[in-house]
Amino acid sequence: MTAKAKILLVDDNAEVRSLFRRVLVAEEFRVIECDDGIDALKVVQAEAPALIILDVEMPRQNGWKTLAQLREGGATQPVLMLTHVNDVNSRIQGLEAGADDYLGKPCDPAELLARVRALLRRIPAQRAKPTRLHLGDVEIDLAQKTASRDGKPVQLTRTEYKLIEILVQHAGRPVSRELLLERLWGSSSGQSHTVDTHLWRLRKKIGDNRADARSIKNLPGIGYVLTIRADENASG
Repeated sequence: MTAKAKILLVDDNAEVRSLFRRVLVAEEFRVIECDDGIDALKVVQAEAPALIILDVEMPRQNGWKTLAQLREGGATQPVLMLTHVNDVNSRIQGLEAGADDYLGKPCDPAELLARVRALLRRIPAQRAKPTRLHLGDVEIDLAQKTASRDGKPVQLTRTEYKLIEILVQHAGRPVSRELLLERLWGSSSGQSHTVDTHLWRLRKKIGDNRADARSIKNLPGIGYVLTIRADENASG
């Protein structure tokens, strides 16, 4: 997993980026860079890096807000936070905000590499998602692309299966309409009502389109979330 993995390095300090880039490239990682949290959000959508190294103290938008927007948007990549403030409370704040690890600056390049490798090793296990699950009383086999209720087929479209797969990959976390547009149609600039229409049809088919929806919830202004724990409601 670590060989030639793409890493996004976000830091407003050009010298820090240069040092980290040299260290990572020497280990055959592919490195892309930006110096601002706002730009980082765009790069994550366009480049889909395997891991994000994110500085906390940055102008325009700091690392905390950037991390929150990444997670709200459905980004699941490991995030390694970097900061000069390396006290216990700051580390707790980072981990509770959705960071996967926390490293104080200045740091030893060998420690940076060790943290990066450790985070990347977790990815295969995180991506080992189930292929069968229950949404309400509908059983869905994502591998075979079949669905049934009480033994009777439920006809889902290719797009609806893809929607379910994306929601399963982010189970328990909100997925923005922009991310769904990007993953389904290759662009995040489309009409959000297109996503809403497809989700409404899917939820209607699985009997989950009531106000008290249990499986797929609409979060106004944010997106959608698969509220069940997929690993407890499915098997692969």
